[in-house]
Formats: sequence, structure tokens, C-alpha cells
Amino acid sequence: MEKGSVMGCCSPNYRKIVNEDEDKVNEKGKESIPLLAKMICAVIIIGGLLIAFLI
Repeated sequence: MEKGSVMGCCSPNYRKIVNEDEDKVNEKGKESIPLLAKMICAVIIIGGLLIAFLI
């Protein structure tokens, strides 16, 4: 069991534990797009713009 699940909402440490759990969840959501994917997207966009201007 996690320490947050044992304590109720009346515990003095409840807010602190909730904030810690919230931070853990938010850290998991901070996955960024890999550099290779960014480069591929940039090449596709630049290529599309070049084709649009040349036609």
C-alpha cells in the first residue's frame, strides 16, 4: 500500500501527500517528442513549403 492510501482526508499530512502524488503523475506526463521525430517533421514541413512555392 502507498502511504497516501492509508491516511484519510483529516490527516495533517494529507495535502502534502496529495501534492507529492500529483507531482509524480505530472512528471510521467512530461514525455517530450524525440529529436529524430522533430527533425522528420521539420523536413516534411520544409519540403511541403518548397513544393508549394515551386508549383
